[in-house]
Amino acid sequence: MQTTVAERSIDLVLCETGDSPKIAVRVSVEHKTIKTAHGKARKNRHGDIIAYSNHMHNHNRKCIAGAIVIVNVSPLYENPDAFAKGLVRPKFKMEKVVKDTVSIFEKIPLRDTPDDPGELPEALAVIVVDYDGVNRAKLVSGELAPQRHKPVHYENFIQRICDLYGKRFTGR
Repeated sequence: MQTTVAERSIDLVLCETGDSPKIAVRVSVEHKTIKTAHGKARKNRHGDIIAYSNHMHNHNRKCIAGAIVIVNVSPLYENPDAFAKGLVRPKFKMEKVVKDTVSIFEKIPLRDTPDDPGELPEALAVIVVDYDGVNRAKLVSGELAPQRHKPVHYENFIQRICDLYGKRFTGR
């Protein structure tokens, strides 16, 4: 996605018909993961979401910018990158770290109107998984994951995007 000053790759984009680069993005969703090193990674992903939202709203103030953050709960995850081979990770209370990480993203204010600050997303979901880097990931739906009544629950994320789309682009 290109603005007058920057270009950015976005994971999902729904736009009005037109010739690129002169298209108007209506909905975009960025996907971020926190697999390990939660302390550093969560700060970086928080900053990524702010930068992404700002970029999308510089493109189109009416754009609905959503973000999904996947948080890994597995203390066994081993980074497959060469620099991390055999790296000994410090022991910590993973449950507390995951709860604190989810809480950081729950506290991000959401943008309701095109007049709200551009660095805020309109919708945000946090999904918790258990992934060791070898076996298939498992969705975590217990107490570590956002529950249905929380704004960052995935179903609420989808509903919020649909509601805002109706208000901004269909007059509903």
